[in-house]
Amino acid sequence: MNLTVSQMSFEEIAPIVPIVRKGHMRVRNTERTIWFGAKIDDELVGIVSCVLYEEYIFYNTDFVKKEFRNQGIYRKLFEERDKYASTLKTKKIKAKCTPYSIRYYLKNGFTVTGMRKSITFVEKLVGEDIP
Repeated sequence: MNLTVSQMSFEEIAPIVPIVRKGHMRVRNTERTIWFGAKIDDELVGIVSCVLYEEYIFYNTDFVKKEFRNQGIYRKLFEERDKYASTLKTKKIKAKCTPYSIRYYLKNGFTVTGMRKSITFVEKLVGEDIP
C-alpha cells in the first residue's frame, strides 16, 4: 500500500466531498480551514480538517472511505493534523466526535465536555495551559 498523507487544498479534496456528505457529515470550507488528505497511489481515501480560531483550533471532518477503514489511515491523518496544530500558538483544541471517532480522541488526550444526540464534544489543552 503506497499511502501518502499531506496538507491539501479544498480543490484537491473535492472529489471525496460527495462521499463524505452521503455519510451525513457536513463539509464546510472557509478561509480558516486547513485540509489534510490521504491517498493510496492516486486515489483519495480519507480527509481531516482543522479550523483555526483565535482562541482554539477546531478539529473537523474526519473521514475515511469505508473500504479503507481499519488500515491505519485515520491514525496517519490524525497525526499529520496534530503535527500541524503543534506548530501554532494555541492553548486548546476542540472537536465534535461521532461514535466512530470518540475512542480515538479520548485515547489521544481529549476529554468529554458535552453531548448532543450521537455527537460528543471534546477538548484538549495544549501548550502553556497544560496543568
